[in-house]
Amino acid sequence: MRDIDYDKYYAKHCARYYGWLPASKVYQKQINRNSLKYFTLCAKEAIDIFMLELEGVLLRDENKKLPDVIICEKEPRDAAEIFKLVRPPLKEAIVVGDLEKILTFQDTEETKGLSPNEDVKEYRIRRMLRIKGLSEQIKEYFPFDIINFDPYGNLLNPIQERNKLYQSFEKIFELQKMIDTFLLFVTTPIFDIHQDTESRLKSEFESNVSSHTDIRAALRSSLGTIAYHEIDEKKRIAIGFAKSVVISAAKRKGWNHKHYGIFMYESDSGRKMISSVVEFTKVNTEYDESNYIDDIVRVIENMPKYYSYRESQNNNEVKRHLEGIIRFREDTRNQYRETL
Repeated sequence: MRDIDYDKYYAKHCARYYGWLPASKVYQKQINRNSLKYFTLCAKEAIDIFMLELEGVLLRDENKKLPDVIICEKEPRDAAEIFKLVRPPLKEAIVVGDLEKILTFQDTEETKGLSPNEDVKEYRIRRMLRIKGLSEQIKEYFPFDIINFDPYGNLLNPIQERNKLYQSFEKIFELQKMIDTFLLFVTTPIFDIHQDTESRLKSEFESNVSSHTDIRAALRSSLGTIAYHEIDEKKRIAIGFAKSVVISAAKRKGWNHKHYGIFMYESDSGRKMISSVVEFTKVNTEYDESNYIDDIVRVIENMPKYYSYRESQNNNEVKRHLEGIIRFREDTRNQYRETL
């Protein structure tokens, strides 16, 4: 993957500014806590972390560190840079590895009963034990108030049954079970949807239409049709992603859901991404089907919001906000340098 200059990626910042940030503020007020516990795949620029700190959602402690932030980064070089930039309290607060391998790790006959630090000769087993150690480490950090699931991979390709990233996404809902509610940002490409995934989105959409009167009514009222291929592609993807990816995983693991928003944006090369902002509440008795219908209707009527690369380049409000975060980040970096 080519390097992306996230400091100038204004279309992506539209999703943060119009989606992640206001939802975080609402959620913070809702649970009535000064600082929230945050897990992120932030990239080396760490814009989301500094945005939430600047806006008062994340707070530094008396030692000027962020004790409630945990980061996963696949590339060791970027992880070292993130640590110098963000300064969480411990190096262990940055988990260096591939999140999908870490969250989906399962013992084999070769690793069962062995500790992650076991002295073994075979490199392949040592590598598996390292992932085991990271898996045990990261699971100790759960649960979180806000999770930013923004990996390099693709939730829509390959299909779910063969998609380790999707399986790691599902695992998050298991690991969050110690709390009653949390906020999730989930981002993935939509320029490379597997053909079988597209067929599934269509099939499950049509099943919804035939099964739920309120969903049919919302489609006719908002879109003028209930036919899948007559609906605008962005709207189809938003509905399908909400139902067949996000809600599907949450429902299987015992969570109700409420979409704050779905945001689509475009890179300079024209590649499109989807980013959903969803609040989850734990199901204590049984899954609420009315919650499901209300949420799908909400998506049909109000989502997604789309930000093209060109239009976002001229969005002065978003540009000023991102530039303010970068100044704040660099001021923070300079303060650290002065204390060394």
